[in-house]
Amino acid sequence: MLGWLTKLETVRVATTAAEREAIYRFRYSVYIEELKLNLEADHERKWLKQPEDDKPYTTLLYAGTPDDIKGAVRVRAWKPGAVPREEYDAMSLQLFPGIEKLGVAHVGRLMIRPSLRGKLVLPSLMVRGYDFMAGECQADLAFLACVPGIVRHYRQLGARPYGGRLVDLGYGQGIPLVIVLSDHAHLKRSGSIVAPQVKKHFGPGKRPALDTAPYRHVLEGEALPVEFDAEKVWLGLQESLLAGAEPAPTFVDALPPEVVKRLAATGYLLKVGAGDLITREGIDEREMYVILEGLCSVEAAGRQVALLERGELFGEVAFFRESGERTASVRAVTPCRLLVLRRKSLEELARTDPDASHQILLNVARIMAERLATLLRERDRQAEGDGHVEA
Repeated sequence: MLGWLTKLETVRVATTAAEREAIYRFRYSVYIEELKLNLEADHERKWLKQPEDDKPYTTLLYAGTPDDIKGAVRVRAWKPGAVPREEYDAMSLQLFPGIEKLGVAHVGRLMIRPSLRGKLVLPSLMVRGYDFMAGECQADLAFLACVPGIVRHYRQLGARPYGGRLVDLGYGQGIPLVIVLSDHAHLKRSGSIVAPQVKKHFGPGKRPALDTAPYRHVLEGEALPVEFDAEKVWLGLQESLLAGAEPAPTFVDALPPEVVKRLAATGYLLKVGAGDLITREGIDEREMYVILEGLCSVEAAGRQVALLERGELFGEVAFFRESGERTASVRAVTPCRLLVLRRKSLEELARTDPDASHQILLNVARIMAERLATLLRERDRQAEGDGHVEA
């Protein structure tokens, strides 16, 4: 590990206007041109700058040079009790007892050049960012949020989900995550690149490690908004859709039990509160969702077009589209528990178990065909009512 640390990229603080503008252009290339996210940006100058970038508590870090940026991240850090109310509420900080006495940081706009993903740029930004937050900022907790599909990657960096509400990222809903900067045991267990850095900042003769016992109620068990353990996902699927005298009709109907279990192993569970936006019309995502509990509203062009109940599927259109663009927004009407299926996971299943993948996708195609037929029937009924159908 220590040998690897000596090979990390140099990470700098952006202090000049030229450096900051280079980061805004780099953001634009990633978020707007590559990911095609619907974020407000300066398309004439081709840069993505946000009001938070100019705040006195904001620092921009980058690897590379202003002419050749390899990666960048934004860190916002507040002294105890100084977190703005809007950020406090967005991150559900009221769940952390005594947080007004702690230094708090937020990590966002983390970007890596596509050709360098999986290389040393990300670890370099993480190590420098950790030292900046734990050392220069004296932060105790670092918060962030990411789309559900990449939570696994952040967990490997030492971040852990907590029981806060979903965070509106502007292009989708984010899972709230926190890094306890002094928790060496957890960071080491996660295999985090920053674990060796803990002893530079915390311990005898330095700052005391934070006691996480008061936070167990939001860091463990039922409070967590996501569940990745394959056995627990399978149990949740069984309890919600397959058990009882009247199992809910769903796209898993007619699938052999072993295929359903393989399906559960490719996904994860997501809990959302009433009123939470789950997917947003126009954004690019490739997940499908199965409702295990609750009621969801489908909205398109500003109006409700459907209500979906337990056992129903949504997100299948974007799943199959080349662009991955959502054709509708979906919002939780009641608290919901969802099974989330990622396209990449099902593609992997297609390689390892083609028969199971074929049966699953055939059932999804059947649902899409039935929905299309329903739409066509509804269109014909409306046309008849308007007198537009010839005898």
